[in-house]
Amino acid sequence: MEHHHRLAYLLDRLATHTATEEELDELTGWVDRDEAGASIDDVEGWLQEHHSTALPAYNRQHWMQVADQILSSDKLSNDPVTKPLHRVHFLHKWGWAAAVVLLFGAAAWFISHYHRRQPVAVIAGNTLPDIAPGKNGAILTLADGSQMVLDSMGNGIITHQNGTTVVLKNNGLQYTQEAAGAGKMEYNTITTPKGRQFQVVLPDGTKVWLNAASSLQFPVTFNGKERRVELSGEAYFEVAGNAAQPFRVNVLRKMDILVLGTGFNVNAYTNEKNSYTTLIEGAVSISLANQTGNSVVLKPGDQLQAGDAGIKVTRNANVEKAIAWKNGLFNLEGVGLREMMRQLERWYNLEVVYEGNVPDVHFFGEMSRSLQLSDVLTGLERSDVHFRLEEGRRLIVMP
Repeated sequence: MEHHHRLAYLLDRLATHTATEEELDELTGWVDRDEAGASIDDVEGWLQEHHSTALPAYNRQHWMQVADQILSSDKLSNDPVTKPLHRVHFLHKWGWAAAVVLLFGAAAWFISHYHRRQPVAVIAGNTLPDIAPGKNGAILTLADGSQMVLDSMGNGIITHQNGTTVVLKNNGLQYTQEAAGAGKMEYNTITTPKGRQFQVVLPDGTKVWLNAASSLQFPVTFNGKERRVELSGEAYFEVAGNAAQPFRVNVLRKMDILVLGTGFNVNAYTNEKNSYTTLIEGAVSISLANQTGNSVVLKPGDQLQAGDAGIKVTRNANVEKAIAWKNGLFNLEGVGLREMMRQLERWYNLEVVYEGNVPDVHFFGEMSRSLQLSDVLTGLERSDVHFRLEEGRRLIVMP
């Protein structure tokens, strides 16, 4: 436990602005080595013990300087990726180093999370409130066209449809097929607006996680020769096995995924140039709508990119990046500014507008999807990009 006490001491010195150059160097050295004992749990434990302690006033310049010193410990020269003109090392990839940067630099989380007296500098001088991150919630559209706002309902049975019981429980929807459906096929649609995500268990036991600004249409009973659903946006699937009744995902009516295994992620937003299917385990066979009979089979770790130029398969892809959203993270490895802003636009329910000649900044690392918008933007302002928040959740991006 010696490292824990030493870490607590260094954090206390840093928080009270009394850390010496030697102590700051020691803290930076821990970040550089990513010591196994200096974990995020240690940092959070220290915060829990001291969250009622009076903290110094937030000094943005000071905390940015601390962040820069910590970040400078990372060896950018070891990065095998060719660096664009502007490249921002936003967060360390793993371990407590990411927490330190979040707490003391890129997100100013240490100050704002426990003592949020006012929005941080990115919204300073602006009386608009901060914007909270997205949360669980969705809109369910039934076969008759009626709609239910799921994030405003309590747990319990919400409807019976064609032999299937639908239960809302623990921020998720459970479909249980209790009898064979009669008559024509009935479909439900789950839609997640901007700023919402949701989970659903389909009638066959397949589990689906929906990211923000997505929709999934599916039958309330799977009685045909196959189990077919339609997706727009992003979702992670864990498909229940049933060789006699194949599972298919139709993506934006442009791509068809035949599921031969269980776990995969599909990213197919209408405002993105390409769509991506990333296989975690099992196997899937993918064909484009205009190329029937010409399919590609993916193996675990493969990622298929589909766009106007056709399809491209990447072997040993970064699967952690593909499913980071499901695990509560933004993964920014090689992500450009505009792509990142589209992610923030969906998760924080924003309208993003560019003003002036905004530089082509690229980021890498990870950050939590549970941060307030102001925390995220404070970190991004380490680059040559600045922001202004206006009424109507309108975010202006400026050079």
